[in-house]
Amino acid sequence: MVSIIIPLYNEEDNIDRYESDLFPVVETIAKTCGVTFDFIFVNDGSKDGTLEMINAIAARRNDVVVLNHEKNRGMGAALKTGFAHVSADLIITMDSDLTFRPDDIPVLLEAYARDRPECVSGSPYLQSGLMEEVAPMRLFFSKSVNFMYRVLLRHPITCVSPIFRLYKTETLKNLEIESENFEINAEIISKYLISGYRVMEVPVKLHKRRYGESKIIIRREIINNLKMMQKIVRTKYLHRPWHHRTFGENDA
Repeated sequence: MVSIIIPLYNEEDNIDRYESDLFPVVETIAKTCGVTFDFIFVNDGSKDGTLEMINAIAARRNDVVVLNHEKNRGMGAALKTGFAHVSADLIITMDSDLTFRPDDIPVLLEAYARDRPECVSGSPYLQSGLMEEVAPMRLFFSKSVNFMYRVLLRHPITCVSPIFRLYKTETLKNLEIESENFEINAEIISKYLISGYRVMEVPVKLHKRRYGESKIIIRREIINNLKMMQKIVRTKYLHRPWHHRTFGENDA
């Protein structure tokens, strides 16, 4: 069984798409691949109609679980809440706006079935033409951050930040994950690589968000990634515990 975890924050316009662009696609994949899926949606303190809409879907479907944060705590906190409720052998994490399409789930499953790595990570950098819809500023920021992670981790990973991944539940639950925001994906992949877990990347396209606005705040993400990089140096090169007060610890 595979649990698909999707964090939600003010996504009522995108939830309208799930009946056409998410559930039918996954149902077809389930039949084709012989895999059973369930969905874990984590509402992270949405202020619009997100919770009501996803609860209405859950009332109609026995494969949907809805978890709720009363206040907004961040993508990382939402994912960790989802991880804590998983009983399936495999986890797939996806974004709520479907900028990584559910149509690409078979790419993750095929890579896992072939090589059995602990993590299969979707990357839009493995082939040309997979980032065409991304804004230039975001693309520049992403390329710069990924280059620095490659240098620090000494691994040819092309993209540390995408949420579109498959994990073996057992190994993921072995990690102590701290991040509360978008940098959670970089933390997980960094800890996997430092721990010697096998990580595979597969090419997937990153699409433009159709509705709503991105929740990423560039200044905050720069600070959070700098803190993450300090922790990598501390753990990988100085052989000290991951957690330690780092640059900007008390910054907003």
